Amino acid sequence: MAARRSERTVVTQTTTRESRATSRMADGTEEVAVVKTGMGLGDAMGIVTFLLLITAIILTDKVLGEQYGTGMFFK
Repeated sequence: MAARRSERTVVTQTTTRESRATSRMADGTEEVAVVKTGMGLGDAMGIVTFLLLITAIILTDKVLGEQYGTGMFFK
């Protein structure tokens, strides 16, 4: 009978410890929503690269049109 009492006591204490630990964790943890605003560095670099590439094509065509008369947009 003494063994049963100690088993019950251990089970009760374990359950109590788990509930205390769970309640402490629940109080300390909060969900934080991270909101990304604006564009990142990768997005900005992609846009800048695209604009520079288009500018280079247009300027090359302008030089070909003015000097050689063979440009697609400028002749």
